[in-house]
Amino acid sequence: MFLPRPPIWLLIAVVAGGLYFKSSVPDSCPWLSDSEKIFVLTGDVRRIPFAMALLDNYPNRRLYIIGAGGNYSAMIPDDKKSKISIESESRTTYENAVAIREIARAQKINRIALVTTEDHVPRAMMLVRRRMPDAEIIPCPVPLYGMPVPKQLERWATEYVKYLGTAVGVETKK
Repeated sequence: MFLPRPPIWLLIAVVAGGLYFKSSVPDSCPWLSDSEKIFVLTGDVRRIPFAMALLDNYPNRRLYIIGAGGNYSAMIPDDKKSKISIESESRTTYENAVAIREIARAQKINRIALVTTEDHVPRAMMLVRRRMPDAEIIPCPVPLYGMPVPKQLERWATEYVKYLGTAVGVETKK
């Protein structure tokens, strides 16, 4: 099978875009208020523990676990149960964004912290911003510590391709 070689400028554009995509993610979660509303997207084992740690020593913060699907209640310590809500219907990042919008509307929330893994932040932010254009959305990236570099590169590449699809209007895929 013959596949034409793409022009060099296209390869340069894709690589440069990928580098920008990776560099656009903040290194850490910026300052959050004591009463912050934190939304964590499930899908990676690092996300929920990271988000629960953001509740420590902040009695007025609230955490919403979005897209749980499973039973996450068992992993929530008793001292945090009153500060955590679980949404378990959404299954994709697009559906997560819709669920966040609905919760925010019902609770009259116009500022949220969005917790997801660093490779997933740009696309998740894009989808949530499209649903909540007037809200302030603070990215809180969860580092991909403990993952081999080739696996990290694979995840970043996969999320970059998904991001490009989302940027052109494909929103219902994971």
